[in-house]
Amino acid sequence: MTHMPAPRKNQDLAGNAYQQMREAIMQGHYAPGEPLFEVHLAAKMGMSRTPLREALKVLARDGFVQAVPARGYIVPHRSMDDLRELFELRESLEGMAARCAALRATDATIAELEQLCVLYANEGDWQQWAKIGTQFHTALVAAAQNERMATILDSLKGQILHSRRSALRADQDRRDAAIREHRAILDAVRARDGAAAEALAREHVRLSYAATLSSYQSRPPASR
Repeated sequence: MTHMPAPRKNQDLAGNAYQQMREAIMQGHYAPGEPLFEVHLAAKMGMSRTPLREALKVLARDGFVQAVPARGYIVPHRSMDDLRELFELRESLEGMAARCAALRATDATIAELEQLCVLYANEGDWQQWAKIGTQFHTALVAAAQNERMATILDSLKGQILHSRRSALRADQDRRDAAIREHRAILDAVRARDGAAAEALAREHVRLSYAATLSSYQSRPPASR
C-alpha cells in the first residue's frame, strides 16, 4: 500500500495555510494586535496544528505576524518607522531590479509591460487600477531574473500593502503621476538604459512613500 509521506503532506498544508493567512491579514480580516489562536485557525482551515504552526513561523519571519513569548502570535502594529524601513528597502531593491530588467528583459516581457502600462492608464476603478500597478511591478521584478530578489520584494510589498491598506485613498494627481512614472521606467527598460531605469524606479518608490505619508497625515483622528 502506498502512503503519502507525512513530511511532504505537512509541507503542502503549511504552504496552503501560509497563503491563506497572509491574504487574510493583507485584506484586514485580522486587526493589528489581534491574537492568532492556533487551535481556532487550524479548525477553521481543516488541518492539524502542526502545519499551521509551521506557517505561522514563516509568516513571523516574513513580518506578517509577530511572535509574543508565552502568548503565541499576534498581528503586528506598524509604526511610521516600520513603514520608512520597508520603503527604504523597497527603493533599493526595486531600483536594482529595474536596472537588471533593462539588461535582461526579453521582447515578450517588454510587450507584457507595455500592455500593463496601457491598462494602467485606462483603468477607471481605483482598486483594479492598484492591482494592475502591482502586476506591473511584479513583471518588472520577474524581468530582472533574480529569484532571491523577487522573493524578498514580494515579502516587502506585502508588508507595505498591509501597512497602508487603510490609509490609501483615491488621489487623481498621484494616479496621473504614477502612470507617467510607470511609462518612464518602461521606456528606460526598452532602451536598455540600466542607470536610467534604476533612477526612475527609485524615484517612483520615493514618491509612493511620500503619498502614503500624506494619506496617513490627512486621516481624521481615531475616535475614542
